[in-house]
Amino acid sequence: MADLKVTSVRYFETRNGIGYQCKTNIPNVEIWNDGHGGSTFIPASMEARDNNLYEMSEKQLESLIDKYENV
Repeated sequence: MADLKVTSVRYFETRNGIGYQCKTNIPNVEIWNDGHGGSTFIPASMEARDNNLYEMSEKQLESLIDKYENV
């Protein structure tokens, strides 16, 4: 698994809550939450597959965001 790090976070408001898009240190790999009550996830991409990033849990992804935001 690659050493994935969050490099930026963009928050946006939806009818059902707050969503976010996170850029990472791996090109074409982002972390998303659509703000509609679903989970935090990495959308499908060759880079994510090649780096075995689909094995990461929602808790691990949230932890990367917290680390970026110094929480």
